[in-house]
Amino acid sequence: MNMVVLIGRLVRDPSYSEVETEKGKYHIASFYLAVPRNFNKGVNYIKITTFGKQADFARDYLTKGKRVAILGELMIGSYKDKETDKTVYTTEVTASRLEFADGKDGGGNTPMPFPEAEADADGFQHIPDGYGEELPFR
Repeated sequence: MNMVVLIGRLVRDPSYSEVETEKGKYHIASFYLAVPRNFNKGVNYIKITTFGKQADFARDYLTKGKRVAILGELMIGSYKDKETDKTVYTTEVTASRLEFADGKDGGGNTPMPFPEAEADADGFQHIPDGYGEELPFR
């Protein structure tokens, strides 16, 4: 199974193009996503490419700095650089689904299910004592 889930911020506005072929018109959008690493303070910059309606969504709604969640497939390839005659390896994600990962205002002011609970740095809340019996899962 080849499935990738990423949450990060756009490094710049998406590029968008339409390609005409004998089979019809294809919509393509691509952008770089800054995704924090887990165990140190580094950041991975990952190229994201998407097609069709998802490309239209990226063109219309995604902008630099917007936090988004991506579901897609990891694509690894290579090509021969004509100037240096060396093989260059590429890695990108072909996104099949894009979703906003911020609140409506983009500032993370999404209402919390437990208003009295504190959210951590990632926006997750710890479930307060006494709610265990009311939750539909355990």
